[in-house]
Amino acid sequence: MIAHEHETLQYLQFDHYQQFPDLIHGIFTRQGGHSQAPYASLNTSTSLKGERKDSIDNVSKNRQAVLRALSLSAYPCVTLWQVHGADVATLTPGEEWRTDWAYDSYYYQTWTPQSIRQADAIITRQRGVAIALSFADCTPITFYDPVAEVIGMAHGGWRGTARGVVLATVEVMHQQFDSQPNNIYAGIGPTIGPCCYEVSTDVQDLFMGRTQFDEMPTNARYRNAVREAATFSIQHVPGKDSLRLDLPTTNRKQLLMAGLRPEHIEDAAICTACHTDRFFSHRQERGRTGRFPVVMALQTH
Repeated sequence: MIAHEHETLQYLQFDHYQQFPDLIHGIFTRQGGHSQAPYASLNTSTSLKGERKDSIDNVSKNRQAVLRALSLSAYPCVTLWQVHGADVATLTPGEEWRTDWAYDSYYYQTWTPQSIRQADAIITRQRGVAIALSFADCTPITFYDPVAEVIGMAHGGWRGTARGVVLATVEVMHQQFDSQPNNIYAGIGPTIGPCCYEVSTDVQDLFMGRTQFDEMPTNARYRNAVREAATFSIQHVPGKDSLRLDLPTTNRKQLLMAGLRPEHIEDAAICTACHTDRFFSHRQERGRTGRFPVVMALQTH
């Protein structure tokens, strides 16, 4: 990955996207924003647990700084109401979407389920509009098809990954825009690694298909791939054997099963829990932390 700085902000870009001048993207660290502890400092979410939430003013300033860093201040910006599922929203012209992600009005104006979609992946071929999602341990997965000119982003926490959000994203890219999987490039962003991600056998049972979610069960056509991609290990720690989930590897395997070429997948290989100086980690910081943003856009011609 390539590291960049803009004023006090720091962000990363995938190497293999550099060949595509129309694509703008950035994965931001937690540094350089306006928020105070425990959300210090580039926090882009108010949907936080703890004694108090970060202020709307801080979050708006942080979001605006992110768009400035990528020269996207003039672009409308959309996001999702992330629910840890596998639904994919498609942004197309003429539909009702809230495009004021970076401004106070995002919180103060009335919104509807149509204007802020409940989903965990978003795709579009619309130019001049930025898409943004926020993370803290869950896996950011970015998509770009330079042939069909489509971008996408998925939020792959353990629940979304167990529901096949990566598989669903590639499938909907094909259905909506005729994207061919072997043309798609993907990036796996900073996420909690197996070094730090202890899970229960209940989680493993859901991946392996021994049990199903009570709500939003894994689509039947994804279940075999989810099971085959699932990557667990046992680490011996004092007093017990610890079951670990490898989210980046599991998502990479799902990308391959969806038809992407191995050379088209780039992994940041950064554990958020190991690097809380750079990224927010819900697990390591016991829930009292912020969210770092990932932003993508297609330039206008």
